[in-house]
Amino acid sequence: MEEWMLWLWLGIFVVALMVEFGTANMVSIWFALAAIPSFILALFNANIILQIVLFVVISILLLVVTRPLAIKYFKTNEIKTNVDLFMGSSGVCISDIEPSSIGRVKVRNQEWSAISSESIHIGENVRVLDVEGAKLIVEKID
Repeated sequence: MEEWMLWLWLGIFVVALMVEFGTANMVSIWFALAAIPSFILALFNANIILQIVLFVVISILLLVVTRPLAIKYFKTNEIKTNVDLFMGSSGVCISDIEPSSIGRVKVRNQEWSAISSESIHIGENVRVLDVEGAKLIVEKID
C-alpha cells in the first residue's frame, strides 16, 4: 500500500480548505472536494494514475459546472442599486460642462454632477455613458 498517497490527498484537502477559508474565492474548495474520492481510492490501494486522473476530472467538472452557480448564490458583497437605470438615458445640461471641470445635468427629473470629454453647454441634450461615483459620465447628443 502506498501510504504516502493517503497523506498527499489528505494534505491537498486540508490545504485547499485553508486557502478557501482564507480567500473565499470559491476556487480551492473544489480541489478539496475532489481530493476526497482520490483519498478513498488510495484507501483501497487503487492505481496512482487512476487517483490523479479522478482528482483532475472531478476538479474540472466541479469548477465548470458548480462554481458559476455557487458564485451566483453566495455573492453577497455586491450592493444592488438602481443607478444602472441611468445608463443610456438622455437628459439636458443645466450647467456648462468642460473636459476639465464638473457640470450639472438633469436626467429623469434628477440633477446630477456630470463630466464629459467634450464641452457641453446649457440646454444641450446629453446621453449617460456611465456612472463614476456620484457623477454621470455623459456625451453630447446632436
